[in-house]
Amino acid sequence: MSKLTIACLILVLIFHSAVLADKVVMTNGDRLTGKIIKKDGDSIIIQTESAGVVKIKWSAVAQIISEDSLTLTLNDGNIIHGKIEAEEDQLLVQTTETETITLKKQQIKAVRTPAEQSKFEIEQKRLIERKLTDFWSGTIDVGFSMTTGNSDTRTFSAGMRGVRETPNNKFTAYVNALRVNNWSSGVMKTTAQNVWSGARYDFDVNKKWFGFASGDFEYNKPQKLNIRAVLGGGAGLHAIRKDRINLDLTGGLTNNYENFSNGVKRNSAELLFGEEAKIKINPRVRFNNRFVFYPNISRLGDFRSLFDASLQTDINSWIGWHVTIGNRFNSRPVSQTEKNDFLLSTGLRISFGKNKKK
Repeated sequence: MSKLTIACLILVLIFHSAVLADKVVMTNGDRLTGKIIKKDGDSIIIQTESAGVVKIKWSAVAQIISEDSLTLTLNDGNIIHGKIEAEEDQLLVQTTETETITLKKQQIKAVRTPAEQSKFEIEQKRLIERKLTDFWSGTIDVGFSMTTGNSDTRTFSAGMRGVRETPNNKFTAYVNALRVNNWSSGVMKTTAQNVWSGARYDFDVNKKWFGFASGDFEYNKPQKLNIRAVLGGGAGLHAIRKDRINLDLTGGLTNNYENFSNGVKRNSAELLFGEEAKIKINPRVRFNNRFVFYPNISRLGDFRSLFDASLQTDINSWIGWHVTIGNRFNSRPVSQTEKNDFLLSTGLRISFGKNKKK
């Protein structure tokens, strides 16, 4: 085969792919060519060769031409299929070779490829026929360290977090445990033994506001704490909802019951002010944190706080490495104990469920 023939074939392939690509022109004159993946809500997603996946506002689109058939869902619930050509506020859908439907852009609720539409319909069916075991995702953490020689210690940490999330509600449960043993002169001494656990149920009132009920439980042997049970509820605000950043703010009222091994028992009412953030730094690295402040209203001047944060780096789709910190502060500890407990753990993190990294 001659070089001229090869060059011609390459040009034909390039021209063919360019011709068959979907075209999007924005109101500022910018042009994109690629494959329209879907339009959900106020944005449209396009897969391009040069820029990868691009997400733009639907209102910023001035013109669209699709080379492949797409599935359109209208605001009234009707679904139509066909190639689309849109300019300004008017959209033409070629359903057959001889039939074309004219629509307004404002009538379009969603646009999806056949593959995306199939995924959407399967997910909708799961929502309608959902079981208690559906929609779970989460992580399992394991860490271990040891020293021998001049010092002889064993440190074990473990944690698990599970989330069941549907479009209008979310249930979260977690448990973290730490144990540190120190052998001195052949005698084992436990220098740290903590268990932190809890759960929270969120239910959306609308797109911005939600209500919640929560319970947090703590055991801390060095602090002489047999159990701390904090039950409460309140309201929250979805302050930021973006692809890379989610931020929720919460406020409410709790009841704090404490039982210590030295016989002290306390029961008090507390206010609750908190924040919870999730940040996607890049496709493989994520940062999560939670901070809650509890001013005591039964004993004015007393307060507690908790802070949890985790940085995770994915190794593959289901396993990663994490660095996790936790801090618990109590302004009124029992005698001969410290106000603050800090935990730092690192180790393997196993992800499970629908939200694990693809």
